[in-house]
Amino acid sequence: MARISEMLISAGMALLALVFYILGNYTQHVNPDDPGPGFYPRTLAVLLLVFSVAQFVVSWRNKGQTIEREEGGEGEGRFSARLFLGTLLLAVIYGLVFDKLDYLITTTCFLVAMMLLGGVRKWYVLLSVAIGYSVVTHYLFGQVLMVPLK
Repeated sequence: MARISEMLISAGMALLALVFYILGNYTQHVNPDDPGPGFYPRTLAVLLLVFSVAQFVVSWRNKGQTIEREEGGEGEGRFSARLFLGTLLLAVIYGLVFDKLDYLITTTCFLVAMMLLGGVRKWYVLLSVAIGYSVVTHYLFGQVLMVPLK
């Protein structure tokens, strides 16, 4: 069952990569030597497609092998409605408050909540990962790439 799930996810990601490649058709007419604004999204779409196809092939070739999991893991390999609905709810809340509050606050709170939902309980891991990720992405997007993050 895990093999078929991996193949379906890989096929879906490959289709998503194709959609993103088509949507990344940004052209620039000022400087023909410059690849234009569509270069980066199309490059990411091609990389996503390559890795999705590679994962599909790996999953296809492993049809005789079974995935062995260690005993003792609670709920491993099974669908968790609590995790799914919690992630969905947190993503919706994050999207609603993203423009109203500061990026550092919303992203840090979102990451802490997601990690708590995922089972992380060590406070130093929660705070260091959430704050570190928020500060690095804020600097990268806000200062280096000059994307306004409110």
